[in-house]
Amino acid sequence: MRNASFDQIPDEQTPMVTEETTTKNNGAIPSMEPAKAGYQKSALPSDRRFSHLLVLLMMVFVMSLLCVILGVVMAVKLVQMDQQIDEAQIQLPRTIKKTLNDLQIPIRSDHLIKPPELTWPPLPGDTLTQAEIIRKIDPASIVGTGREKTLFSRKECPKQCSREDFSSPPLVVLSMDGFAREYLDRYSLDSLSYVAKCGATAERVFPPFPSRTFPSHYTMVTGLYPESHGIVDNNIYDPLISDQMESMKKVDREGFYKGDPIWNIYKRHGGKTACLFWPGCAFNVSGSRPDISLPYNKDLPFRNRFDMILNWLLQPKESRPGLITAYLDQPDSAGHYQVDEQDIKAQLTQLDDNLRYLIGRLDSAGILPCINLVIVSDHGMQKMNNTQYFSELLPDSGVIAASGVIGRIHKYKSTATVDQLMKPFTCEKGDRWKVYSRDSMPTRKHYQKTPRVGDVIVQGEPGTSFYPDPSKDFHLSGDHGYDFINPSMQTVFFAMGPSIKKGVVVPAFQNIEYLNLFLDLLGLPQNVPNNGTVGLLDGVLAHPPPRLPEFYFPILECLNVGPPIASSCHACSTEELAWITFKLACPFPKQELLQISSKSAYCVQNYCEKMLIVGGGKNAPVAVYETLKRGATRSPSSCHFVNSKYGSICSKHMYSSGLTSKSLSADEHSGFANISTIEIPWKSKFVTDVLDPLNEYTQSLAERMTQVISITGTAFDFDYNGIADDRPSYAPSHLYRILITCSGPWSHDGTSCMQPSDLMTLSFIFPHIDGDINCLTKEDLLLEYTARLLDVELISGLRFSFPNIPHEQTLRLKTHINTKLW
Repeated sequence: MRNASFDQIPDEQTPMVTEETTTKNNGAIPSMEPAKAGYQKSALPSDRRFSHLLVLLMMVFVMSLLCVILGVVMAVKLVQMDQQIDEAQIQLPRTIKKTLNDLQIPIRSDHLIKPPELTWPPLPGDTLTQAEIIRKIDPASIVGTGREKTLFSRKECPKQCSREDFSSPPLVVLSMDGFAREYLDRYSLDSLSYVAKCGATAERVFPPFPSRTFPSHYTMVTGLYPESHGIVDNNIYDPLISDQMESMKKVDREGFYKGDPIWNIYKRHGGKTACLFWPGCAFNVSGSRPDISLPYNKDLPFRNRFDMILNWLLQPKESRPGLITAYLDQPDSAGHYQVDEQDIKAQLTQLDDNLRYLIGRLDSAGILPCINLVIVSDHGMQKMNNTQYFSELLPDSGVIAASGVIGRIHKYKSTATVDQLMKPFTCEKGDRWKVYSRDSMPTRKHYQKTPRVGDVIVQGEPGTSFYPDPSKDFHLSGDHGYDFINPSMQTVFFAMGPSIKKGVVVPAFQNIEYLNLFLDLLGLPQNVPNNGTVGLLDGVLAHPPPRLPEFYFPILECLNVGPPIASSCHACSTEELAWITFKLACPFPKQELLQISSKSAYCVQNYCEKMLIVGGGKNAPVAVYETLKRGATRSPSSCHFVNSKYGSICSKHMYSSGLTSKSLSADEHSGFANISTIEIPWKSKFVTDVLDPLNEYTQSLAERMTQVISITGTAFDFDYNGIADDRPSYAPSHLYRILITCSGPWSHDGTSCMQPSDLMTLSFIFPHIDGDINCLTKEDLLLEYTARLLDVELISGLRFSFPNIPHEQTLRLKTHINTKLW
């Protein structure tokens, strides 16, 4: 750099070598004594003296400039060296120990080299609280005293809390961004194994849809799906707030965050809260913010964050936060930019060391048995292999398109219809993506309620991502946001503390359930509306509160107005009517396996082989309950009839163009498939693409599993909120089906499972769409539209209970997420 600088000096400014300078260089030193008669005049002309002076000044200027440049370069290098030294000092003990272990030389943890004191000055935007806490960090804790290593080697679990000032255990919720459940299958983290041994863990946790950082984190603290709390992705377009797509990482506008986060709930009950970088803390949601909320600082080391948490917990009782929510940005960053698996392994090793450090510090301070520690993750990670650009797929400059693995297209200023915007993405067969409008989106994803989700949703298949154009491509090697039934998106849960049951592994659940768990751990009442299910995670609690299950009176038989006689509606012979009338003479069946209830005015019509659940009024929802058995006889009858016992009248649907009549019965060839009141008007392609494949699959299950109970019904949800509308219309918005069977043998009378724990359910909710525009296989289509039993309850207005199994198992059945078909 120095030579380059000199090369840039113009020729006329280059220093000249004179006789005088040559004399100096030869060692002749001019006399400095003044002449006796005054100063000697220079022998050089005045213009030569001026020229030499100018050259000298230029040389001084150039040298000064070089010094400044060198100074800046050295300062930058020193900063980089300082950072490298810090990192090396932190890694040095571990490196020395590993090297000596390789040489088979024993080393004691208390002889590890300690780094010099490390301090961090306040960063721009830091609060006084953050700066003060950072200054209080124990420098020796960067390596630790060896106590945490002793703790893990003994694998001892905390004893009972002996601190009188911890009568109510604080709750610390720690989130590891991007920690995939799959990582636990490939790597062992001693810290998490310790928490699982001394507390509780889950088989897996499903994130919401989409499985993105901001939506998932805010779901955990509100118990709401993204469509309800408003954070539908990391980037959001809402013209009521802003006229452009806003990044949740940078946005400073109020109004995006909705719902009621746990820190506000706790504050309303008199508690103090602290937030360490958790998404949403910085905004005034439902009236307040956490008492302590620090500005995000990605560069703050994890151990410093943990020391801040410890400092908060060691505050006097009256000023101590009872709720702390803390966010860690790893291993997400490593996953996004991974070159190979070693990048993930190295980051998990470092994360494990940091978690061991946290637990060790808590133990050394004597408060590990006094707090409830919950460790969660927001989503998994998927390697990328396919990038798509909306500028190439959809050259419409009037739209606003969001980047990510879920491409959301807003019409904005485009004059195209939703169908026209969807057309370039249709019939992809699910190889690279699936495309939906709000009304065709699968209900189980709960991504319809708000316009923020977009007019067109292009759901990438694992490995695919979308960008508006190549200039906005981040070139990520890993990403997330995909459907939560993909194993790569699923996450983890660990918890330990005085309120946590020891050694428990709970079945899989979705992270909408966390809020209710947090309320229980904080001793708060369960009166906060959310999408979770109260009591579902009672298996995690050491002392779960008593629960009173909701009670609904079972739906009773409809009013009898006469004897059971088959009344003809269409194409019935005398012999057929006589045979059907004979079959209708049966007692009302026992309902030992399933009880159906409702707050609405429903009643049951007994058709022996089937039961109809009907509502009052015109165009009311209707459902059919039937038992399908292997080898059941088939009837070619086309007789359409009703049971005059209930004063039923034949359906007289006036079909508009494109609609066709189709029975709700899963067994189309049974003698009772043609009950007139269960013939519903459907779009023609809905029948061929959806209903026919569903019936074929249901029949195949009956043959494979000996016996299957099927409940099929209509639903009306035209505002996309997943809840039954008050005013049904002529044609339903959705069709649902619930399948129930036993994984083991049935009882002798076929009304229940021999072992109650063998009961299984599989549910579907299909929007009434005009065919499958994605051209999926039958199996992929059915899996895409699976749903929780609870989702069926909400959209149908019915309640399903199982009298012979415990309440907790009933909750599991209702919230179970099927990741594959039977």
